[in-house]
Amino acid sequence: MKVVGQELPRVEMLEKVTGQSVFGADVRLASPILVGKILGSPHPHARIKNINTSKAERLPGVKAVVTARDLPAVKFGRFISDEEYFARDKARLVGDRIAAVAAIDEETAEEALRLISVDYELLPEVTDCVEAMREGAPLIHEEYEQYKAASMAQGRKGNICYYKQNVQGDIERGFQEADRIFEHRFYAPMVHQTYIEPHAVVARVDASGKATVWVPTQAQFFIRQAIADIFQFPLIKVRVIPTEIGGGFGGKMLPTVEPAAVALARKTGMPVQIVMSRAEDFQVANPRHPCHVRYKTGVKLDGTLVAREVEIVFGTGAYCGNGLVIGQRGEMLASGPYRIPHVKIDLYCVYTNHANCGPYRAPAGPQLAFASESQIDIIAHELGLDPVEMRLKNAIEDGDATPASGGALKSVNAKETLCKAAEAAGWSTKSRQKNRGRGIAMGYWLVGGMASSSGVKLNEDGTVTVMTGVVDLSGTVTSLGQIVAEVLGVELDDVHVRTADTDFAPHSTISAGSQALRSMGTATKMAADEVKKQIVQVAADKLEADPSDLLLEGKRVCVRGSPEKGLSLGQVAQLSLMHPRGPIVSVQSTSPFPNQPAFSVHVADVEVDPETGGVKVLRYIAAQDVGTAINPLSVRGQIHGSVMQGLGHALSEACIFKDGKMLNPNFLDYKIFSSLDAPKVEVHLVERAAESGPFGAKGIGEPSIVPVPAAVANAIDDAIGVRLFELPLTAEKILAALQEKIKDL
Repeated sequence: MKVVGQELPRVEMLEKVTGQSVFGADVRLASPILVGKILGSPHPHARIKNINTSKAERLPGVKAVVTARDLPAVKFGRFISDEEYFARDKARLVGDRIAAVAAIDEETAEEALRLISVDYELLPEVTDCVEAMREGAPLIHEEYEQYKAASMAQGRKGNICYYKQNVQGDIERGFQEADRIFEHRFYAPMVHQTYIEPHAVVARVDASGKATVWVPTQAQFFIRQAIADIFQFPLIKVRVIPTEIGGGFGGKMLPTVEPAAVALARKTGMPVQIVMSRAEDFQVANPRHPCHVRYKTGVKLDGTLVAREVEIVFGTGAYCGNGLVIGQRGEMLASGPYRIPHVKIDLYCVYTNHANCGPYRAPAGPQLAFASESQIDIIAHELGLDPVEMRLKNAIEDGDATPASGGALKSVNAKETLCKAAEAAGWSTKSRQKNRGRGIAMGYWLVGGMASSSGVKLNEDGTVTVMTGVVDLSGTVTSLGQIVAEVLGVELDDVHVRTADTDFAPHSTISAGSQALRSMGTATKMAADEVKKQIVQVAADKLEADPSDLLLEGKRVCVRGSPEKGLSLGQVAQLSLMHPRGPIVSVQSTSPFPNQPAFSVHVADVEVDPETGGVKVLRYIAAQDVGTAINPLSVRGQIHGSVMQGLGHALSEACIFKDGKMLNPNFLDYKIFSSLDAPKVEVHLVERAAESGPFGAKGIGEPSIVPVPAAVANAIDDAIGVRLFELPLTAEKILAALQEKIKDL
């Protein structure tokens, strides 16, 4: 292949590094834009007795104030309709939207918020998901039984918004057959996506009542649907135009500020812009779900896994939001990438008086892999087995199924990826140095794919336009361009991939879940293949040649073996305008994809300071099953980024709350890993073309973060003999565990 598989720079980077890209806060219109601000509840749980906006409305410079009274009394939600955009009778989290204002400048808008008077009746709150399940816990949604819900929203009771049990085999028999049984509990806290750009939006409502929304989003069609639901608009009355996006990682899929901007724009008749502060974004904007998990695992003395019982409790926040997706993903990932005959999974998603949690790169993945892979290491050490050999013994292969995989899996490269990581790390020859350790962990992700459409058009000068609705994150546009260039025999510079808005784009998948390339890439390749057929047919008629003898290469179509006999693609495009087939263009669609596994295996080398508990990551190996790497440069960049995010999860990150309010809503107190903390990261790609996906490519954004916290936890244990069961693995926790270990000696 001449274009696919090449390490090419991303096509949009020049615009970004020169400041030409337009992000959410950069949108400018011909008419003046008002500044919007949102008033959030200061209490985690309270009844709203009265809202008085009269003083704010009289403030000079204020153009509008909106509350729940200005919107239809309808609830919305992707799976459970449990949320009104503005709280009407009850606030369920600190930051729950009470009102919004539009003013001529930011200072006036801020002053208007201070002038809004709200009478609250405080209610007892519950902020831990396990506590929220207990009998007598404060009920966050008293009317939950009346909510409209998708059929998959099963097991709802009290604060439990989703419960599912999955049993494979006979769990009791499995434990009876086991020689040893191990049981451990783990916890992973809420963490934030920490994208560079906070949520932002500009909205305008025209005289016909049509709302146009400019927003940095990963899911423009989701946002369109949410706005239509909240305002009871037909979809043709909502146009979402995606801007450039300054990082998403799943956090920019669900509605946040967009409906408030629409409500204010409708009331004022003027465009309104809302840009969240960093503190607001931290407090309310869809962080990763906190998770309590219990693993009970039965094994034979030779390390064969025979039974696994898993209980998972996710805190989904004040509203369900994306909770059912986290539940489904948790079910898929719970047993790990292992062949286990007897499995029982009990999974709960639970309301709490916290931020509405949402998607974050590999939802459920890092939390469950931390627990599962930590326990696999514990078992291996207890049985005197090598952790790599134990994983090899139990890893799934082609044709195996996991409890929620939806059937036998294909393109399974778990063992190959494990061997690649172990070999790259020099696992069999590792040296023993005091306070230094090495840990390994496996991760996997089941990549599905929503239905998608894509259009490809040959222009009269031989260039190609691709029309898609997928938002460019992580080099998607470049990869789509490479796919089309490969099919049509042109250079990447000859392909222009355009992300259109919801009025003009064919319906497209989300830029999330590692499915953009698989779904949109497949639809785009199908469209390019059809365009190629049309090119060949038009050229064959003109050249009086057999279509099977024609070859596309170098921006030309020519007779195989006779390159002088041919036409430029521009000539073919011009001929098509007079051809019975008409212009050369194709729009193709894909149906939803079945699950396809992708694997990652990481090895961490760490050094622990026994005096302080501080951890230094010395070297990091990341091996990943990628199918075919469309752009290896982009793939490696994705994996590097995942490792850095995962190291933050492992060692430093946690949203800390008191009385429902986040105490560390800034980058000074919320510590993410930066380039100054970065270890040497070595990326190794395992390439074997998958059965589905464009040119056999797999999604790569999700799997690469999954094993990071577990690999670090296992390395710390290897270094100092201390096992931690709660993330993050901070110096304070390590030092306390070391001191406890000394007491027990």
